[in-house]
Amino acid sequence: MSLTVQLSTMIAMSAMGVWLGAAIDTYGRFAKQRRSFHWLVAVNDLLFWLIQGLLVFYVLLQVNQGEMRFYVLLALICGYAGYQALFRNYYQALLERLIRFAILTFRFIRSVIIVLFIRPIKWLLKLLYSLCMMVITATVAVLVFVGKVLLKPLQWLGNALLKLIPTTEIIAFLKKITYYQQVKGFIKRLFNRDDRGD
Repeated sequence: MSLTVQLSTMIAMSAMGVWLGAAIDTYGRFAKQRRSFHWLVAVNDLLFWLIQGLLVFYVLLQVNQGEMRFYVLLALICGYAGYQALFRNYYQALLERLIRFAILTFRFIRSVIIVLFIRPIKWLLKLLYSLCMMVITATVAVLVFVGKVLLKPLQWLGNALLKLIPTTEIIAFLKKITYYQQVKGFIKRLFNRDDRGD
């Protein structure tokens, strides 16, 4: 391995150490770690370290065809320590600002969507509902009016017929029907008694 390749490997691994420090802080900020063991936390940790290991190996593969030496690990540790000593506070402050900016941007976009799309759609739906109710109410009122107009002659005819027929005759007719029913019931009872007597 030439001196240029070794120097490139040292610089790349130092940069990857800084990257690892920033990635760990970012992961710790977003992944709300629990004190007790949880399988989801364990899976997230495993995936995080697997991705970081693959990234380090990919960079190492690009720089020196994946040759692993002691100074590679040393450069990685030095990069991580340099991040902890020099860049960590600045990165965490920048990360918090970026998070706040992303939250404010999301809230702004949500407010714009609510004002420009959701509220007009709600207003249109309320308007359509009011129009439908008005049409239904008007239709029912028209149908009731037409029904009253059509039934009015029948009502007049019924009243005229009632005036032509005397009420005493109707009452007498009803009494006859009632008397006929009573006689019919009596005869049925009489025949039923005769049958039982035989």
